[in-house]
Amino acid sequence: MSVDTGQSRRKINPDLEQLALLQKIDQEIARKTDLKDNALPAEIEELRVSYEKAEELLKKFDEELNSINKKRKDLELKVEETMNSIAKAKKKLPEVKTNVEYRAIIKEQDNFEKKIVRMEDEQLEMMEEIDTKSGERKELEKAESEEKRKFEVNKKEKQEAMAELGKRLTALSAQRDEIITAISPDVYANYSKVSRQRSGIGVAEVVDKSCRACFQMIPPQLDVLIRTTDEIYQCPHCDRYLYHVPEESETS
Repeated sequence: MSVDTGQSRRKINPDLEQLALLQKIDQEIARKTDLKDNALPAEIEELRVSYEKAEELLKKFDEELNSINKKRKDLELKVEETMNSIAKAKKKLPEVKTNVEYRAIIKEQDNFEKKIVRMEDEQLEMMEEIDTKSGERKELEKAESEEKRKFEVNKKEKQEAMAELGKRLTALSAQRDEIITAISPDVYANYSKVSRQRSGIGVAEVVDKSCRACFQMIPPQLDVLIRTTDEIYQCPHCDRYLYHVPEESETS
């Protein structure tokens, strides 16, 4: 196994070679784990919330529409009761004996009739509102149906992607275990420690005499040793293991 470092003319420290491979694996594992455990579930949750909002909006609209229908039915009942009251008042007319009684019944009947007119006007307004809201409900139902479809389709796709990521992570984990067996235990232990402390990066390239991970300049003598020997060295600032990729002029 070789590392893509361009160092074709100098023997590479075997631990460093394996560490470079290990870090690539670890970074891929970290990316895929984050995608599987965080990014994709978050996308599913976002779609679920959007669908539930549309569902809740339709539910509240239906509650409002049902409330209007109930008021309309209650009003119909009141109109019927008032008409019955008018009929009862008319039945009293043949029995009246004085003008006072007659005028009182006529006035009562007139009040009932005016009340019916008001209630019928209110009924008409309610019917118009119900017609308008019925059209609005169709739009809300359409939106809710679309959100549900998007949620179910995307949820299935993302869950399938998560399952594939799980398989890939299992393979990467096995590959990682194999690489670890080729690394000196103390070097691996130190790499693991540094990697945990340094955002998952335990190996860094030296470019222009500086560590590409912490961007600090390294001592000139250390830079020379990294370029010319097969020993393994760490950055004096961040403790990451260092490697150098020779330029074309260095390998020609």
